[in-house]
Amino acid sequence: MAMKADHYPALMAALRRRPALAAAVRLLNRLLPFAAYLLYPLGAVWLLVQRDPRLVRFILVPGVVFVLGTAVRRAFHAPRPYQLADYEPLVHRGKTDDSFPSRHVFSASVIAAAFWYVCPPLGLLLTVSALLLAPVRVLAGVHFPRDVLAGLVFGFGAGWLGCFVLLPNLP
Repeated sequence: MAMKADHYPALMAALRRRPALAAAVRLLNRLLPFAAYLLYPLGAVWLLVQRDPRLVRFILVPGVVFVLGTAVRRAFHAPRPYQLADYEPLVHRGKTDDSFPSRHVFSASVIAAAFWYVCPPLGLLLTVSALLLAPVRVLAGVHFPRDVLAGLVFGFGAGWLGCFVLLPNLP
């Protein structure tokens, strides 16, 4: 059965009856993206200091994917679950629309793909982080499953293509 907007009020009520679980969702929602957002600039600086030619692709691919993903979000202009059902999400930030695909998830995913290109152990760590972030965003009440699934597919897919398949003349 697909998760629809009318399922979210019951989910939020169930999570709020379990404060420790709700707190864990909130904490993971903050910590999981932090891994990618911290490691990415550190990775870029490390590649720069090493004068590693892969720096160009490491910066270019996530940058292009971020711009394309933002354009897709604006084109779909998809409402968030809390706009369609009467409930307060666990991590509400007042944002509306542009739910598809999840920017948190596609950003974390493309950064993971970029790290697979330069440092596979960190790529694996960030892949696990992105895969955990996807259901957390749904449990937090800010995305539909389709939003995070599209974010994973778009982020990893475009990141993998950009890092390993396209632009063969780039280092």
